Amino acid sequence: MKNLKECPICLNKDIKLLLKQKDKNLGIPGEFSLYECSNCRGIFLNPQPSAKESEKFYPKREYYSLDKIKTNDNSMKTRIKLKLFRIYFSEGKNIIDNIFFSPIKFIARGTLVKKGIKLLDIGSGSGQFLYEMKQFGMDVYGIEPGKFDEEGDKKYNLNIKKGDLKSAKYKKEYFDLITINHVLEHLINPNETLLEIKKILKKNGTLIIGVPNTNSLAKIIYGKNWYQFDIPRHVINYSEKNLSFILNKNGFKVKNIRYNSRPSQFSVSLMYLLNIKSRTMEKLFNIIFLPLTWIVNSLKTGDQIEVLCEKK
Repeated sequence: MKNLKECPICLNKDIKLLLKQKDKNLGIPGEFSLYECSNCRGIFLNPQPSAKESEKFYPKREYYSLDKIKTNDNSMKTRIKLKLFRIYFSEGKNIIDNIFFSPIKFIARGTLVKKGIKLLDIGSGSGQFLYEMKQFGMDVYGIEPGKFDEEGDKKYNLNIKKGDLKSAKYKKEYFDLITINHVLEHLINPNETLLEIKKILKKNGTLIIGVPNTNSLAKIIYGKNWYQFDIPRHVINYSEKNLSFILNKNGFKVKNIRYNSRPSQFSVSLMYLLNIKSRTMEKLFNIIFLPLTWIVNSLKTGDQIEVLCEKK
């Protein structure tokens, strides 16, 4: 574990202890400390674990990204997502569909749907997103340091490499689109990762980053019980402001910020607060909080953001 003397986002040395907490999600033993930067308001785990030390924070049978690929033949959710991708992220948009499906738009993560473009998904998990983009005729690639659905990778030709981004050694200016969805908050080296992305992204190529948003209503309401802290897996927590700062510093221009929070921002946080563990209660709370989710997303105070940016 490495003790940090400065903020990993803006390098400001005025950092202070924000809270100490145990793992409320997966129950990893120990107590962990979060520090906050007085300048950019970045919130980060301190001391920070090495990549090797972090491995014990991701139990292989429990972490959500390690599922098998769900196809459009056997999964209603996959069929719904494919429809949403087509409605909201492809070039041809239907206004009626756009309005009708807007309440569940958050189910689909941000992307660009365009046949033939080269897409790299960093931290591709099981390969589910790559499979979905493959259905639109996109040339897909993935990089995943942990376990993934190797059988599905081969069956659907998803081109997933095991390891980290730098070791993958992709060609310079090779990709049209790079996505890194709820991965950056897990990385202890965001600047190094962004510089490597800039190198392998084509001129005027698009980068889409999804992260939790510390400048959110749910975080203000629930404080230390906000479930997106996900201690100790989230080592650096971002807001729109400091994420835009680090992107600009590393050669990217922010074009758009999308707020795509889910009801879990309120439901799971409430269960942490009340010390409740029940899938049935979580589903009930999700229904109750769904209208509030639409409101906070429209008011730009949701606890998840997707930042779409362009290589300078």
